[in-house]
Amino acid sequence: MSAERRSALPVKYAPLALQGLDVVWDWNEKTYGSDHAARYVDFLRRHIDALGESHPRGRVVESRPELRYIRISQRTRGHGHIAVYRVDEDAVSVLHVFHTAQDWQAKLAEEHPSQ
Repeated sequence: MSAERRSALPVKYAPLALQGLDVVWDWNEKTYGSDHAARYVDFLRRHIDALGESHPRGRVVESRPELRYIRISQRTRGHGHIAVYRVDEDAVSVLHVFHTAQDWQAKLAEEHPSQ
């Protein structure tokens, strides 16, 4: 091969991201049942885990240029979830998982004020 292929970065979940996924599971379990909740959280995790190879596809968080985000939705219209992450040379660190109806940028600013 003429070009060396870069290996995928590991994807690491911060405690707040895991907590966000737990909230997603809880709401879906109460609303639609445990099978649906498990399938939906698995759907979200597959998209988030794919950031190990596709992290450049995320958009820059305007107020925090060191962070990126992706929108994950099963449909082109309607709500979904936002995964906020940071990339360094060793890993993709997923910091948060927010629902698209939340003011996630304000919550992000509260939890991680700019220096």
